[in-house]
Amino acid sequence: MRGHWPFAGRAALLGEIGERVRAPGGAVLTGDAGVGKSRLAAEAVELLPPGGPRVLRVAATRAAARLPFGVFGHLLPVPDVRTMSNPLRWAEEAITGGAGALLLVVDDAHLLDPASAALVKHLVVHRGHRVLATVREGEPVPDAVRSLWKEGPCSLLPVAPLTLAESAAILRGALGGPVLHYTAARLWRTAGGNALFLRELVEAGTAGGHLAEHTGIWRWDGDLPMTPRLQDLIRHRAGEVPAAEREVLRLVALGEPLAAEPLARLTSDAAVEGAVARGLIRLTSDGRRIDACLGHPLYGELARGEASPLLIRRTLAALAAAVEATGMRRAADRFQVAVWRLESGAPQDPEGAVDGCLRATAAYDLGLAERLARAALAAGGGHGAAVALARVLYLTGRGAEADVLLAGREGRDDAEIVELAAMRAFGIGLTGFSVADPLTVLDEAAGAVAGESPEITGMRAWISAQRGDFARARHALTGPALTGRAGAYAAVGRTILAAYTEDAATTETSAEAAFSAYDGWDAIADAETSVQCARLVGRVSTGDVTGALAVADEMTRRFEARFAGWNLGVAGFLGHRAQILRLLGRTREALETAREGAARLTDGTAGFSGLCLGELAHAAALLGLRAEAEPTLAAAVARGAPGFELIDFPARLAATWVAALDGDGSGAVEAALACAAEAERRGLGGYLVFALHDVVRLGRAALVADRLAALAGRMGGALAELCAGHAAGAAAGDAIALERTARGFQNAGLVLYAAEAEAHAAAAYERAGSARAARAARARGWRLAARCQGARTPALVGLAFPELTARQREVAGLAASGLSNREIATLLHTSVRTVSNHLVAVYARLGVNDRADLADMLTP
Repeated sequence: MRGHWPFAGRAALLGEIGERVRAPGGAVLTGDAGVGKSRLAAEAVELLPPGGPRVLRVAATRAAARLPFGVFGHLLPVPDVRTMSNPLRWAEEAITGGAGALLLVVDDAHLLDPASAALVKHLVVHRGHRVLATVREGEPVPDAVRSLWKEGPCSLLPVAPLTLAESAAILRGALGGPVLHYTAARLWRTAGGNALFLRELVEAGTAGGHLAEHTGIWRWDGDLPMTPRLQDLIRHRAGEVPAAEREVLRLVALGEPLAAEPLARLTSDAAVEGAVARGLIRLTSDGRRIDACLGHPLYGELARGEASPLLIRRTLAALAAAVEATGMRRAADRFQVAVWRLESGAPQDPEGAVDGCLRATAAYDLGLAERLARAALAAGGGHGAAVALARVLYLTGRGAEADVLLAGREGRDDAEIVELAAMRAFGIGLTGFSVADPLTVLDEAAGAVAGESPEITGMRAWISAQRGDFARARHALTGPALTGRAGAYAAVGRTILAAYTEDAATTETSAEAAFSAYDGWDAIADAETSVQCARLVGRVSTGDVTGALAVADEMTRRFEARFAGWNLGVAGFLGHRAQILRLLGRTREALETAREGAARLTDGTAGFSGLCLGELAHAAALLGLRAEAEPTLAAAVARGAPGFELIDFPARLAATWVAALDGDGSGAVEAALACAAEAERRGLGGYLVFALHDVVRLGRAALVADRLAALAGRMGGALAELCAGHAAGAAAGDAIALERTARGFQNAGLVLYAAEAEAHAAAAYERAGSARAARAARARGWRLAARCQGARTPALVGLAFPELTARQREVAGLAASGLSNREIATLLHTSVRTVSNHLVAVYARLGVNDRADLADMLTP
């Protein structure tokens, strides 16, 4: 790992640096230490075209700054008093040697001694040489260097911290494989976008075994180790810190976000102000109160690492007392105090600990939530603590432990009986834990309470819909309108019911009603996530895959901020996202997303196995990766959890394309028809469309054209209509209808389907004897297929872009860009007639009629 560290991203800045160093003067890069200035400068120099100025590299240091011309000392001869009347000229002649233009690359130019700084300015301003220098943000810079951009010909270019995408690309290159998104995000946040810190974290993680490869994907487990080298780097960045400010840093590290009022009470105003001035902490305001946060995440790691366990406990106890003294005016204060008491070993208030557990669970910090729930239970929290702990256990896949905890408790009244039953039913349905049936649990509770329980009815609708028992879900939803928490449960069930059935077009309306039905969504286990995932299914089932991706991207951001600790939920979400990417033709991205989801699954039987592993098998099959597709599909089937048959149905769809790897079309068609029969039996509208359409894609449209037409008449949305149109056109050999369908698929973002429809259109044109139209359709199909990241299907076999000569490709590209024949002729130093002849040949080979068609053909 100490070898070559990859460079990624920052393409725009790299290009700008290249432009500036090719122009008179040059550029000065500025940014924080370790942000990557030196690497950027080195990469920019490597990209310079040959034949440019001679490159001279020097690196300023504090030691060399003690001597005149110290940084250039290795280039200068022994001083001779006879030639030292003009030191600048003497140094210039020794360095340049009259050898022409020079590009002077100066690292850490803020450390230059006055003579060296003056020499750099002289060479650039008075002799016309160029410079590419780096200076550290916040450090004093010699006046001669500062004048290069203040008064002289150079440009000052700020270097910002790495973005998450850039950091992830670097990690992938450094580790040699895909990296779990949460791992990349955690390392990026901890490093603060600092390239040097990122590298040290990776070095420490791989050396300590915290960063390792699991099932083909790199992930981080456990705490962040603070190696001596990393500690030295952080201390160097922070500088000498007085004891009072170190105390401020430790308090903020252990308590952020920490209100400024108790922070100042525990230290002093002067110490807080000093820590802010030094950049150790920063203050933020929400308009009502001021909070203190760390100036850099690694400052907190260092402060926590330097404190003994006893000091940490004392500090947390002091924080809890200080915030309690303010009256805990914000709801978050009570949560913080509960956490600090837990960490310090102080006596715990059961009610506060349960409240803290619920808040931690809502944020899916499930490790903290479990510890708070256990502390509350140990402190006599009773029913509330037991239900809170069970919820955490279910969410972390420990259904057996949670069920034992709840099965051994009896509610003291109807409300507790209902709450226990609702939690058990939810948990069994979520984890697939099968000792008890969730609907039976609800029925038993309903018989134990007086009257009809709205919450049991609502939960029955949710669980029934989630398990695919649509008739029972509809029955539960036919009674009087439910409100409050019961209404929220019912709304989740109604949204799931819409998404998976032929009513998919109403999913968004159901979701909006669900979110407006109840204000306490954070207090309902998994409810919001269930609704959001149902929205994804509903949009996919109606053909709104671009809209589904928008929802998925928003959920990615929210999961990154809130839900990263919930492996089960994140796995499910990633499985849905992989499905969307596959439908968009982003097959390689789908493969990697599914791999990441699979890496989140627990070993053995696990919820969402069929979704994640099924999508992984599907993408692998489309890419021709038989060695991965076949065993992955087998695992998807073997590891599926009871009650997840609905969510895991994508594994059935994947089986068609794994079968197609054998090259035996009949086996794949049989698999698709069997999948369609199962989808129809279960009432899965969208998945029935996909399964029947797979038969069309495999070249047997006549078998399913009538069924798809009938289905399109019942379902809303573009998907069923487009698939029915594809089937009808293919069955009838109607090339024009197939091209119309291809355009519809393309407009919907279903690029792979569009490519296959164009391929079918080309075949229909050939059968009709229209060779020119066939060539055009085949070329359009090839262009669309090229966007699908290597996907292979039987329909795409034989698609190829028509061969053009080098000159024809050149003329075609210029014509597609909007140039006239005369402009092209002038540019290529040929005649207008020659250009016209080339275009006639291009039109004939591509099957197009004019420049507009040509531009459409050549534009990706």
